[in-house]
Amino acid sequence: MDFYLLLLRLIHILGGVFWAGSVFMLTGFVGPAVSQAGPAGGKFMQRLVLGTRFTTVTAVAAGLTVLTGLLMYLRKLGVLGNFSVDWVSTGEGIVITIGGLAGIAALIAGALTGSTSQKLAELGASLEGPPSPEQASEIAGLQNRLSDLGVTASILLVVALISMATARYVFF
Repeated sequence: MDFYLLLLRLIHILGGVFWAGSVFMLTGFVGPAVSQAGPAGGKFMQRLVLGTRFTTVTAVAAGLTVLTGLLMYLRKLGVLGNFSVDWVSTGEGIVITIGGLAGIAALIAGALTGSTSQKLAELGASLEGPPSPEQASEIAGLQNRLSDLGVTASILLVVALISMATARYVFF
């Protein structure tokens, strides 16, 4: 039994489940509920982003998922042994490559989401009363960016998940 590969797969799968589940939950349910809740929703998001380790834990899960995926990919290529790119041209190799690239792009979208969330939370925490028209415009822009990034990350994660789940069954 290859314990190294087993450990990589466990970290990859468990991290990916947490990461994707967090993104899907935030994008599909929490974000829309926060928008509908008005100022109370903003306070909730401030608490979530600034008052918990949620964003840190999600970022660590995403990073570990991508890192372990890269290590397994390099192992499959034989980078540490007999290097061969033949596998990449197989159906499985192509689908895994697409999924891996989608996962890396989702990680980048997540990093942008994290910095935007931090900015929005800090702006909201600095307000003493209702926002000025300039602040309201900045808040709306940041909220729109968060929504767009959430949808983008969700789509990329769906591509990555489907790719990883089906790659071994693709033959051409």
